[in-house]
Amino acid sequence: MDFLKIGFIKKPRGLKGELKILPLTDDCNRFKKLKSVYVLFNEEYVLKELEFAKPSNDEVIFKFKGLDKVEEVEVFRNSYVFIEKKEGVKLGDWEYYSQDLIGCDVSFEGKTIGKVADVENFGANDNLLISCNNGEFFFPFSRLYVNKVDVEGKLIEINQVEGFFE
Repeated sequence: MDFLKIGFIKKPRGLKGELKILPLTDDCNRFKKLKSVYVLFNEEYVLKELEFAKPSNDEVIFKFKGLDKVEEVEVFRNSYVFIEKKEGVKLGDWEYYSQDLIGCDVSFEGKTIGKVADVENFGANDNLLISCNNGEFFFPFSRLYVNKVDVEGKLIEINQVEGFFE
């Protein structure tokens, strides 16, 4: 099965088995439609039915069916939450799942300069963490600096911002 990572379980909330989730999506309202999720627990994807999922400020509150005490959900602290990729939202033009960008070769002027190790967001936009022979560096993931993204071919072509690689 192909999964999409959609959240990170930060900690329990209250005493009735609720959990605080850090959403890994730009629209927290998507969580309200979920009936179940997979939790990566002890290196296995465990299907959990939801009693509810409700956005709250910059996090989402989950309640798993049948787990009504803080002690029962504490074991999920620091776990990731997934859905099946086929259940993910349809992406628009120049929208990509971060996990699909990781592992892509990055080329500049026809030469491979490295590989995407991670995707981070520092507020203004997403940034590619590119791993290359002389270390790692962040590069803005923006149409201004990225010429082409081929997820299936695992290739991202970038252009240089004057002096960026100096």
